[in-house]
Amino acid sequence: MGIFDFFKKKNNNQENVSTPVQEIEMPEEKVVEEVVEEVVETIPETPSQQVEESKVNEEFEKIRIYNDYIVYSIALQLRGEYTPLSAFEKENGEVEGFAYMVTEDAYALSPQQAIAQMEEKFENELQEGKIKSYMILYHSQFDHNGNHTPATQDGEFKGISLAYHFAEDDKAKTGLPYVFENQNVTYKGFAEFSHEENNEIMNHQLIEGKNYFPNTEGIAAPEMTNEAGIIIRKSNIHNLVNTWSGIFGHQNFQTKDYGQYLTTILMQSTVADPTGESKSKTEFEDVRFKTIVTDELSTIIPEVKTDYTLDFETRSIREWENALNLQAIVAGPARDTFGVWFFATDYAENRNTYMTQPHLKVNVSGIVLILDVHTNTDLPDGTKMSEDFTTYAPSQDLPNYACFDFIGQIIDFKETELLDDGSVKGYILKLKLITNEENENFFTIDAFVNKENMRIETLTKGMKVTGAVQLQGKIAG
Repeated sequence: MGIFDFFKKKNNNQENVSTPVQEIEMPEEKVVEEVVEEVVETIPETPSQQVEESKVNEEFEKIRIYNDYIVYSIALQLRGEYTPLSAFEKENGEVEGFAYMVTEDAYALSPQQAIAQMEEKFENELQEGKIKSYMILYHSQFDHNGNHTPATQDGEFKGISLAYHFAEDDKAKTGLPYVFENQNVTYKGFAEFSHEENNEIMNHQLIEGKNYFPNTEGIAAPEMTNEAGIIIRKSNIHNLVNTWSGIFGHQNFQTKDYGQYLTTILMQSTVADPTGESKSKTEFEDVRFKTIVTDELSTIIPEVKTDYTLDFETRSIREWENALNLQAIVAGPARDTFGVWFFATDYAENRNTYMTQPHLKVNVSGIVLILDVHTNTDLPDGTKMSEDFTTYAPSQDLPNYACFDFIGQIIDFKETELLDDGSVKGYILKLKLITNEENENFFTIDAFVNKENMRIETLTKGMKVTGAVQLQGKIAG
């Protein structure tokens, strides 16, 4: 993983930032030429030019040593990346950059966390005399209004804030406001600097090929082993978007407002309904939309109904911090033989049981994300496989989501419908993922597939299929 992979902020405005992006292959490019004409549209006049000039120059002379990183931040924004950056001045006057390095796909620092940790790190080094100054650059709500609160949501992105501290001086902040106009970013300029000083910053050139961030620190997901011997890992970037895309169909989920539908259902579930109408909107023949409402978290989870049960031993749990640790992926061996992990649909109510009782009986089912005909029984290395060969392997595209790529066999199937109007159409498959001569149901799950996510016109019993499936499970009642 790269330094910047999990600080990216994208929305409708920022995804279109700006035509020059295509000309910038790497941040090291000399990017400012493309935006110079847009820079410094409005520079407030100072009431007393004579008095203010020395103050402006003094502050400018300090800040200019960090011009590389101001321009670097702009270059990243033009690529659609909104990463907090930092740099520091060594005792010999050299300036080097520092950034956090993402080390796994499941955990990232929020902008607020990154900024706070950078500030703590550099303040300590400044007090110890290891550095002469530092600067932290991040996107904020700043618009010449003194508001340097980090931007985290659409509509909040107003400027690049510079938080800096030089030895023997007080901490200070300034900002470079910007606006999104006609698919471009226009930078307004630093209000306390003159037109010439602003132009010097914005015309500053980066050196192609130079490593501006020789100092990095890895971000590792918190992990511990509890008294039951279960490894508890944390995640803070996961969500149910792919899960719901499997339910509603990938294309439909992008074009129809199912999010509003789910929000309405969730709101209705919090109110007692003597007519039973709310249940008809969440309970279907083969799938239920399970509502979870607590003081801290309200959400909906699609749950494929099944009575298929496995003996399971919990070895590790990946808790989702961004869901207040009420959602998780549970992993371990099933039937004392094959490894499996699943999204626990009952984790909110059974968290303590998962944490303390490793040996469980669990109902396991699945949501098929892609389904296609499997025609080639040869493995990539040329090995010939039997006609009844089945297998599954962790997904490379969706790690840590309990998603698996598979070659399976359809033992049986039936059509099914979701929503009160039956508008979501699919199948419940009896899908064999492991072939065992002595036990037909060794690992044969019930799985829902939306017709839209199928690349097959007609299903038949016994046919070999391939695709991707997200496994889900709950403690058997």
